[in-house]
Amino acid sequence: MIKKRKSFWLIWLATVFFLALGWSKASAAVTQVLPDGSYDVQTSYYSDDAAKQASTAMNSFWGQSSKLIVKNNQATLTFTQKSAMSMMTDATFDGHQLRKTVTGQTGTWSVNLSPQEAVKLATQSVHSGTVGYNVNGYKSTQNFYVKFADGIPAVIEQPGKYQLDVKYDVADGENGDIDSGEPSMIQSGGLWANQITYHLNSDGTADLTLAQPKMMDYMTWLSIDGQKMTKQVTDPKATSGNWTVTLPLSSVEKLAAGKTLIGNMSYTVPNLFTHNVNVIIVINDSQLITADPLATTAVPEPTTDANEGNDSQSVTNSSSTTQPTTSNSSTVKNLTGSATIPSTEKSSSATTVKQSPSKTVKTSSSAVKNEQSATSTMNVIYNKIGSHGEDLNQPSMIQSDNIWSDNILLEKNDDGTVKVTLLQPRLMDYMTSVSFAGVSMVKHVTSTNDAVKGSGSWTAILSKEQATKLKVGNKIAVQVSYTVPGAFTHNESALVVIKSITAGQPKDVTSIVKTASSGTTDQLAPVVAVTGKPSISSMSNTAASAAVDTTPLTDSKNQKFLPQTGNSGSLFLTILGIMVLAITAIIGMFNLRRKNEKEF
Repeated sequence: MIKKRKSFWLIWLATVFFLALGWSKASAAVTQVLPDGSYDVQTSYYSDDAAKQASTAMNSFWGQSSKLIVKNNQATLTFTQKSAMSMMTDATFDGHQLRKTVTGQTGTWSVNLSPQEAVKLATQSVHSGTVGYNVNGYKSTQNFYVKFADGIPAVIEQPGKYQLDVKYDVADGENGDIDSGEPSMIQSGGLWANQITYHLNSDGTADLTLAQPKMMDYMTWLSIDGQKMTKQVTDPKATSGNWTVTLPLSSVEKLAAGKTLIGNMSYTVPNLFTHNVNVIIVINDSQLITADPLATTAVPEPTTDANEGNDSQSVTNSSSTTQPTTSNSSTVKNLTGSATIPSTEKSSSATTVKQSPSKTVKTSSSAVKNEQSATSTMNVIYNKIGSHGEDLNQPSMIQSDNIWSDNILLEKNDDGTVKVTLLQPRLMDYMTSVSFAGVSMVKHVTSTNDAVKGSGSWTAILSKEQATKLKVGNKIAVQVSYTVPGAFTHNESALVVIKSITAGQPKDVTSIVKTASSGTTDQLAPVVAVTGKPSISSMSNTAASAAVDTTPLTDSKNQKFLPQTGNSGSLFLTILGIMVLAITAIIGMFNLRRKNEKEF
């Protein structure tokens, strides 16, 4: 009996341990990104994927320095061409079509990379490419490989607020840089807090804060990892306060569990002595508290190609041709609210047009409309969405089965909110719920025609902040729940890819949209913050749209965060499993007790 009881408890404890271990690993994953900045990358070109045999032609045509620009998790990579630009027709990098900018026989080739692709760039990494050329009517394509010899920055953890659990040991050794393992006066006296907080910035630096609850008036100065800190007190005689410093990337790399930092301080005991002492800061644990919003898609490409209408035979010197040209930043920048539009005038430089919130930016060839009028139509397509919120660039069932109209009605209110109306011409009877950008929509049934299984519309009101994301090139997450009677209920997610926004209402709106007889009112979009280390499984529908919005929220209280892992449902299943095991253990205990009582 005793052996059976021990075996039961051992199995139960082992199961709980492994479940808890899996749970902790699932919650610890943090997204890595490239730090913001402009980087000159040493580049060379090869004929083989092992980067052993140099490509003489590519090394003579293209420059050995390329430019990488990273901003808020989005990257633009630009290659330069030194000669023979007129015979080059097209080029690719890792399967992406490069955008051509021509200045006589020289120019650039650029591409906007998604965050998932950008983090794959690394020093010594090798990537595939092709170039097409046309020589006197003879057209051909050449394969080559690109190697980044130097200049790619190391990835950093996701920007946001972090907390370090630390202890303070006595510094040993001749230089005071060895951990003795013994608690220092700082630790035993409780002079500094055992939790250090810092905010990791998008450029890789960190704003660190160390709290000192007592004896602050004795302290003269303090440095961490050689970086002098600033004393923050309300009064020179205050006994408590904070120390702050902005650490460079080289120091930030040491802010990890298991690593140490050297603190150096000077304190004065009035009328007695001044003393300088080193202390070893031992980091026991590091965790992300609040993540900053991150863009999760590449910067949208401009609607008009820089060389549209100009084939390789018509490219001449830029001083004598009507040649649209752009700089490295020739993209619609939804993150900043401004747009850099390719010039269509006779010029060899890019024309930058700043977009105000209430105006439409136009060029001579097309108009880029990022802001809707009082009533406007948003033309969209519905794509499949990946497990990490990425665009799979494949039509979803909503698109392929024509469940929703590809025209969405937008009605802007005086207070800046926007009413969104999705038109559904068929299968309305099967639909149970819809959310748009995390906002639950209201169902309006206008027909119960058996031939189409019902039609109608879905409406919701987006807050002023959320309405700013309704721009050309942006992608909005939607979630749909539908039930096939007598068969199954299914939840489906998709991305609404915004292709254009034009004034006026869609042509098919009058035949579908009518006043709902139920009297249900539209709901104002809630802005929900997600804290901790989110995963897809732990995000509500309200927060799910943060994974695809390319415009960051400006209010830090209303942050939405990038999904960190693909462990869908791991947290729920872990908790459920522990609960089942606990109940099983309790029942087993009662059964064993009853059996023991009968035996005795």
